[in-house]
Amino acid sequence: MAEVKDPRKSAEQYLEEKNIRSLMRHLSTKMLFVKPDDPRAFLIDELKRIHECQQQQVPVPSFFEEKDLVAMFGMFDLTGSGKITHLQLEKAMQNLGIKDFTSTSTDKVDLQMFVAIAKEELDKVALRMPPLSQ
Repeated sequence: MAEVKDPRKSAEQYLEEKNIRSLMRHLSTKMLFVKPDDPRAFLIDELKRIHECQQQQVPVPSFFEEKDLVAMFGMFDLTGSGKITHLQLEKAMQNLGIKDFTSTSTDKVDLQMFVAIAKEELDKVALRMPPLSQ
């Protein structure tokens, strides 16, 4: 007798293998961030960009640009000293959507270090799609 697969497990496995949850989270987050006038055209363009990254097997770049990171730093550098505390760094990472970041230092962080840390952490959580089937 043939083995009957559990449809729920099969669906879960498919979602996991194809990274569908992360893909949908990326698309919805980016759409809400950009708020395009034409959502359908935006989704088509974004899916094309994701497909190109998938073909090259590189992560999809974050939608935060360096200017956004500089602005974020400025929001936490309330005194204009050019440095923020490690607690402010952790809060800034949370605001960027990086949930599991814990600063390993108690030293203050300047803008250059903040941008480097943010880029590194954003790369860790960047959307990565599985290789295309041949």
